[in-house]
Amino acid sequence: MSLPEAAFLDRARRSYELGRLDRGLRQALLLTPVLFLPVACCVDPAWNVACGMGLVAVVAFCLWRGLEWGRGVLPGLASGAVPLIVPLAVHATSHACQGGRCLMSAWCLFAGVGGGLVLGLFAGRLRSAGGTGLVAAGLVAGLLGSVGCLAYGLVGLAGLSAGMAAGALPILVLRRA
Repeated sequence: MSLPEAAFLDRARRSYELGRLDRGLRQALLLTPVLFLPVACCVDPAWNVACGMGLVAVVAFCLWRGLEWGRGVLPGLASGAVPLIVPLAVHATSHACQGGRCLMSAWCLFAGVGGGLVLGLFAGRLRSAGGTGLVAAGLVAGLLGSVGCLAYGLVGLAGLSAGMAAGALPILVLRRA
């Protein structure tokens, strides 16, 4: 007894997509240690962990979709590593508050600029008609960086966003020209 050709093709397509999803989930789950980084130094790491879980979900989606979406994952992780590591390292080593003024959000801003520069440098490889790869890289970088910068609240997240824009936009404009 043989399957009709349409049913066979549907079954093959479903198996193919499930295999791609499985591969994407397995690779994204390698990022789960990132979820535990803010637990060591943050008073209330719930938002950081939520961003980390969102990061795992977005990376799994991008790897499942493949093509431009998948190409944006590694550049996004590279550019998001800077704003992830710098604020957490500063928080773990010192408090950086002097005279009643806390400069922690400034560290997020500076780390965001560094991450934005890295993202801008990768932008040439991610060029596509719709900019899908750059959008995926920016989303991954933002989520990864927010795991580190949300330790300082919304001010840290605003610093990260402003820094990434300030770092990436000049390079993107120069490449466009």
